[in-house]
Amino acid sequence: MCALYADADSVNGQPLTVQGFSSASNCDATIEDSAGQIDATIALNIGPAQRVGEEPAWIRNEVIDGVDVTIASSADQPGMPPRDQMVSWSCELAARYPDNARLTVTASADPDVDGCAVAETLMRTAIGAFEQRPQHESSGATSTILSGADPCAPADRLRATHAVDIAPEDVTVNSCMFTVDGGPPVDVSFSYQDPAMVDVNPDQFSIGGHRVAGDESSGVFTVVVGDVAQSSRGPVLPLVTVFETTQNMDLIRQVTKAVADQF
Repeated sequence: MCALYADADSVNGQPLTVQGFSSASNCDATIEDSAGQIDATIALNIGPAQRVGEEPAWIRNEVIDGVDVTIASSADQPGMPPRDQMVSWSCELAARYPDNARLTVTASADPDVDGCAVAETLMRTAIGAFEQRPQHESSGATSTILSGADPCAPADRLRATHAVDIAPEDVTVNSCMFTVDGGPPVDVSFSYQDPAMVDVNPDQFSIGGHRVAGDESSGVFTVVVGDVAQSSRGPVLPLVTVFETTQNMDLIRQVTKAVADQF
């Protein structure tokens, strides 16, 4: 996701520092404005549009570089005090594409800083980078084995020996839900976690040279698929999580084996 900053080192003339990913779909950055620091996040999600009610009147709609974008400023919400009386405020721009991709840029700042102007500049950068459809991180920011990976790849691996049905409506940029041989649904998702949090899982074993940790009573297991990486939250491990609601360990082992083979 950090490739969406397109190697930019400034925003509207102010220094930009890409901090790194904070989740499988987000990348954080800071901008040093003369009026105060701006915390920014660019996120990419791919999945079906969620049905929502009528859009609030305070949300604006614009076309930025040919893409429909919504602009939601916390300062415009009904009942909010004037911006100069706020401690901080945020501005979120969201661009949705016909293929169910959704780019989101959020900027949080002191009231003296025009966060929406910063968010708009970053959105233009992200739209331009997304047009290139980067499959892997190309910026100088940290990338991991999950960068550009397909969450449905383990399911596709199982097709050689099993009947696999992927639910398109439940596929996102970092998760995939499917069934194996008509069984209960299995959810495979990408995430990053503090190594210490992986250690506390009660059930630990190894498959295909990969460490697997989880809790048999919950049906949730994570496969460690790479080395510790630096993120905006500190050191994290790249994980592929397998969740099966009936706690069928035979099925869980089948899927974790496919994950291990893929990564």
